[in-house]
Amino acid sequence: MSEHTFKISDSGRQVCVLKETEAASDKKRKVEEHIRMIDARWRLLVESEARKDIEAYKQGSLVSN
Repeated sequence: MSEHTFKISDSGRQVCVLKETEAASDKKRKVEEHIRMIDARWRLLVESEARKDIEAYKQGSLVSN
């Protein structure tokens, strides 16, 4: 009887580990998604600032070295 109990306990642990693995994978996916969104926003900001600098240069408002 104790051998049967051990098998149930062991499969219970496997289910627990599987759930924890799935939760960790889901959390990792969400973090990666947030990183991609932040990266996209950062690129847009840099591009916008670069356009402003180019326009300012074209209009002669930048001080040359």
